[in-house]
Amino acid sequence: MVTSIQQTLLTMLGKHITDGRTLGVDTDFVSGLGLESIQVMEFVMEVEERFDIAIDLDTLSNVRSVAGLAAIVAKLAGDQA
Repeated sequence: MVTSIQQTLLTMLGKHITDGRTLGVDTDFVSGLGLESIQVMEFVMEVEERFDIAIDLDTLSNVRSVAGLAAIVAKLAGDQA
């Protein structure tokens, strides 16, 4: 089951993927999508703005997928999204 946060993140991320790659909640940002670290950071900044949260770099360093990022967003946003 895809949560509303995961769906929002997939929609946001889809705007950055222009080569037809398939997006899923378990897709790895780097190996699955080929995103460079700067692209991941730009995406995370968009996520922080969208959900009005701040994700510290220590937490972010362990995030590899939409599912992982969604779990952090849910925790920081109080699962309001």
